Amino acid sequence: MISTRRSFANTFAIAVIAVLGVSACTSDPNPNRVAEDLVRTLTQSFPDIQECMLGAIDDYDLNGLGDDATSETPGVSEPALDELKRFEADLVACDREGVTRTGTPVFTP
Repeated sequence: MISTRRSFANTFAIAVIAVLGVSACTSDPNPNRVAEDLVRTLTQSFPDIQECMLGAIDDYDLNGLGDDATSETPGVSEPALDELKRFEADLVACDREGVTRTGTPVFTP
């Protein structure tokens, strides 16, 4: 016979896993993860370019960078805009011939 204490522990564990699973499905994706997914999609036929771009993404913390770049405080936005330009240049350097580009992205702060 299963004790009440063990049954409660099992039920509690299942509930916690269910809540964490649901919250993981409804949470916003991490900006780095979104960038990685986009690169994997756009570069699936170009493994060398993909590896380079994924490495470039790893070099940046994209969390909050977009918010900083659109800040109305120049001391916050200017360094963030410079970092975004470096990030874009690093990605472009991975694909010098532009085989993965379909157009020029437009960033407006």
